[in-house]
Amino acid sequence: MRDISRKRLFVWALVIAVLVGFLIMPAPAGLSVPGWWSIGVFAVTIILWATEIIPLAVAAILSIILQIILGIANPIQALSGFGSSAVFLILSGFMLAAGLVKSGLDDRIALKALKVSRNPNVILLIIILVTAVLSMLISNTATVLLLLPVILIMVKKSGLDKRVFLLALAFAANVGGVGFLIGTPPNVIAAEALGLNFFDWMIIGLPFMLIMLPLLFLSLVAYFRPHRNVSRKAFDKIKKPKPMKKDEKICIGIIILALGLWVTSPLHGLPSVAIGLFAGFLMFILLYDWRFFQKNTNWGVIVLIGGAISLGNALSSTGAAEWIANGFLSTTGLTNPMLITFSFAILAMVVTQFIQNTATAGIITPILIGLAGTLNVAPASLLILPILATSMTFLMPPGTAPNAIVHGAGIKTKDMIKAGILPTILAIIVIFFFSI
Repeated sequence: MRDISRKRLFVWALVIAVLVGFLIMPAPAGLSVPGWWSIGVFAVTIILWATEIIPLAVAAILSIILQIILGIANPIQALSGFGSSAVFLILSGFMLAAGLVKSGLDDRIALKALKVSRNPNVILLIIILVTAVLSMLISNTATVLLLLPVILIMVKKSGLDKRVFLLALAFAANVGGVGFLIGTPPNVIAAEALGLNFFDWMIIGLPFMLIMLPLLFLSLVAYFRPHRNVSRKAFDKIKKPKPMKKDEKICIGIIILALGLWVTSPLHGLPSVAIGLFAGFLMFILLYDWRFFQKNTNWGVIVLIGGAISLGNALSSTGAAEWIANGFLSTTGLTNPMLITFSFAILAMVVTQFIQNTATAGIITPILIGLAGTLNVAPASLLILPILATSMTFLMPPGTAPNAIVHGAGIKTKDMIKAGILPTILAIIVIFFFSI
């Protein structure tokens, strides 16, 4: 207990010292005072997220409080992240996931999956492939929320290591999300800025995804070695699922309706968030009440994502993000477009560990499009790889909604960092070869 208390005191002392340092030091040339202070709030939030001395959602709330107190943003601006469609897409995913739990469909799917193979490596591969495919067709956030209760039951019934399968779920969703345009919001942000359609993006994102998936599988097997220390007797005790109930059929129908509308969104034009909320509304009407939903929803994830988006908005609106990007470019002294693209992809990966990838995409898109005009190169050649890099986030929970969700399900930040180092290195290598 003393060691924990000392750690907390040290971290809080560091947080206060960093914040006071930014408040006392004058803003650098070319950067406004609110912009400088927003970087200070960003630094403080990173420390709190990395050390987890307080819950991540509470740290996100503190970042919002500091924005308001320091005059970086007014209350409406500081809370803008909670009005993001990404937050409500996560909420709709929780609605669908609650339907799986209430109907018992999550239990049925888990039992079926465990009957496919007793080899944990095969089960891991199946989870990665199913997650990636669904993340291409629907939002990667919705995919994780749909599969999370299934995987938790699989782990409980089989005795498998929860860490490897939950991290596989999050990481595969991150990778799979880049395959199709509708997989993750950064894709849409870049496509709108560049004028790309669904198939234009598929030509770019799908090959990248297909290369990253086997590398992700191998890296998780190498780190966790899930085939070790597995009791075969646990698999023998797994019973066959009972006949399907009415509630399960209703849940399947609603999910199929949502999937169908999401996949065909290029045809009918309905926003993904509207489809998700409508499907969630049907769950409320037909399967469960508000009390059940409230009990089975991790509200901390929603607060974390909303706070991360708000923090990104503050960096963008105060000019801090552009100042960082320009400073990064001038420091490196790069003039070759290929090296600039690669360096900004790395920068995007680093920044996205700590703020939501949608916010990162919103920050870098106008910067890189403007830089493309200065360098007289095609904007797509500078922007696409950094946008893909924002989804290659395997180290910190705030970076993507899938990471935040599995963190809320019991994955510690230190476990995510350790398991995510190798996929991060492999992603950097793949991005480098794509930049050539």
